[in-house]
Amino acid sequence: MRKFRTLLLAGALAVPLLAVPATVTAAGAATAGTSTAADASTGADASGAAADGNYWVWEDTSRGGHSCGWSGNDSDWRTCGAGGNFNMNDRASSWWNNGYAGSFGDVRVYENINYGGASTCAPNGGAGNVPWEWNDRISSHKWVNNCGF
Repeated sequence: MRKFRTLLLAGALAVPLLAVPATVTAAGAATAGTSTAADASTGADASGAAADGNYWVWEDTSRGGHSCGWSGNDSDWRTCGAGGNFNMNDRASSWWNNGYAGSFGDVRVYENINYGGASTCAPNGGAGNVPWEWNDRISSHKWVNNCGF
């Protein structure tokens, strides 16, 4: 049953991630500026700016509020941002995978710290609001080779 629930949640997340036209944000740890939608095939956005290699999340929908960006894995979202002074655990409401295309370009997110509980995946170049069933529920992430969608 748990495996079915995980697959069901992964499917629910995949549809909005792939279907939502995104306006992405090239952001610092707690600031945001707007650019255009990412092109997953080249790792660049429509303005030609290269991917920054980070997985970004914001505490509010539409890339609002505090943000955190990671270039590597993080087993505990209770500390993020510059100096690890912001708690993003169970707070993410929007996201952007601005990682580099290719190997380890997708991001698997987990409901618990230390990569525990249910998980789903954010494909490279994808962005949008976190679906309601995952909103304010993510606590850790790992970069992976393929989301498997």
